[in-house]
Amino acid sequence: MFDLVKGRGRSVFASRDAVIYLFNTFRFVGLNPPPHCRLLYYFYGSIITLFVVLLSPLIFNVGWIRDRNILSVMEILNCVQAALNVIGVPIKSITLALSLGRLRSVEPLLSKLDARYTEPEDLAKIRACAITGNRIVFGYIISYMMYETLTVVTALLGGHAPLTLYIPFVDWHRSAWEYWLQSSFDGAMLFFLLFHQILNDSYPAVYIYIIRTQVQLLANRVRRLGTGNKSQEQTYHELQDCIITHQEILRLVSVVEPIISLTLFVQFFIAAAILGTTMINIFIFADFATRIASGAYMFCVLLQTFPTCFYATHLQSDCEQLSMSIFHCNWLSQGKRFNTMLLYFLHRSQADIPLFALKLVPINLSTNVSIAKFSFTLYTFIQKMGVGKNLK
Repeated sequence: MFDLVKGRGRSVFASRDAVIYLFNTFRFVGLNPPPHCRLLYYFYGSIITLFVVLLSPLIFNVGWIRDRNILSVMEILNCVQAALNVIGVPIKSITLALSLGRLRSVEPLLSKLDARYTEPEDLAKIRACAITGNRIVFGYIISYMMYETLTVVTALLGGHAPLTLYIPFVDWHRSAWEYWLQSSFDGAMLFFLLFHQILNDSYPAVYIYIIRTQVQLLANRVRRLGTGNKSQEQTYHELQDCIITHQEILRLVSVVEPIISLTLFVQFFIAAAILGTTMINIFIFADFATRIASGAYMFCVLLQTFPTCFYATHLQSDCEQLSMSIFHCNWLSQGKRFNTMLLYFLHRSQADIPLFALKLVPINLSTNVSIAKFSFTLYTFIQKMGVGKNLK
């Protein structure tokens, strides 16, 4: 199970192996049918999709609104901070489910790109890409399940429901069996919802990391042009192949970028409100146990956008390194035809690979920091108004 995370179990790795854990998670949540038992799997997937994706905004909000008069402010904020995140789940999950074919379609292209590299250092980079892609997904699973555990355990220790999700005709304050039914339902819903969030939040980071690896491999290849024992004609044809490789990388970006654009815009849109609400809960209303669970939740909210923004920022640096690598190749010993084509490649490679959320918000660390700053400003504003003192 953990061979891909540890880099064991196979001698040859490919870039497409970086998405194995990702698509295994798709299968777990009912979106990637296996070759056998498809009818039973479709029933399983439809139940999860109905409750976790389609009905979750309703289920997460009706419960606490119904019981708002008997819940404490801390319990209400626990529900609100989770409900805010759930609002974007239908858009993100449906977009991702409809785009599975597009994401799968890049795997033959990745195999074609990998086939061009035979040097040991290049193969080592491809191996690192395959391992890191699966580690990203595994890291999300560990982090989100930590939040699940803390939320359920602290709620049980405090004698209240984890999320107070809506169950018709059930009032967990009324009897012990209703309390345990409510807690079990909350835990199960949160479990499958978090796995949907793992998919929504990890796939952009995985695919951007794969693109980064291909850009780095191309930069190393361009840097080696003219340094071997090849003739000028062979070096010229290799430069042509480098230009084709660059075009294929851009085609890879054109397939993945529209999917990332929509799902990440939704997350950017709601992240500041989630962080602001969570900070209000932690610093004003929450008890010690709830502060630990809310702190884990706040870490997970930051994790929803940070890795993607981090890799997107470094992708721009990799594109700059690709342009710089052209100057490090042995172009002086090549002919005029080679140098003319090299100038064309230099012009094309200087254009960055643009990544925007819905063509409006740049996907980079600056945007991520701006969201965190805005959420802190929101918290400070509410604190200065004395809302906490009035509600306690």
